[in-house]
Amino acid sequence: MFAVSSVRKTMLRAAGFNVEVTRKQQKHMYVRLKPCAGGADATGGSPDARFRVCVSAPLRYSDARIARFIEERASWIREHAAKMQVRERDREINGASASPTQEELAQWRAVVAAFVPALIEKWAPIIGVSPGKLAYRNMVSRWGSCNVKTGRICINVQLAAQPPECLEYVVVHELCHLREANHGPRFHALLDAYLPHWRDAERKLRGVIRR
Repeated sequence: MFAVSSVRKTMLRAAGFNVEVTRKQQKHMYVRLKPCAGGADATGGSPDARFRVCVSAPLRYSDARIARFIEERASWIREHAAKMQVRERDREINGASASPTQEELAQWRAVVAAFVPALIEKWAPIIGVSPGKLAYRNMVSRWGSCNVKTGRICINVQLAAQPPECLEYVVVHELCHLREANHGPRFHALLDAYLPHWRDAERKLRGVIRR
């Protein structure tokens, strides 16, 4: 017998966008903008569009339901794509878009690995969670990730090149996901309670990942 794949990838046209849909075993639906290879047109006809619309949805969700989800968020997608394009152009002009060297990555990994355990030790009991394995990687689309089932937390090594408060914010952000998996009001309420100035750190991290 052959195992049935629990991940299905398709394309969908909705609200003027070409949407990459990934259906898998999860409870909620999410939309993200991701960089396009070679500046391909992904956000609905703009000749300089550099980002593609990606949706992650539960296996049972129909195309119609996903299309409604995109239509409800069309304004956010266009505004977010415009902001991301501005940041990308600024980075290119300033020469900050060069990929990190292996030497930089090694140095950053050492710094992050030295500081994150202490931050986990500080914040985990305050937030009331017990994280699992820690990992440190170079990631090009996010600053951290959290597997809510295993408690595994992964931190982007590029945080070593950012202000210290940014590393602490990402650690707290991922720990809060062990209490609230989604980026909804309850999740933001946790951040407000533990790090009242978390939005300042988040702003500093916008558009500065090196790919």
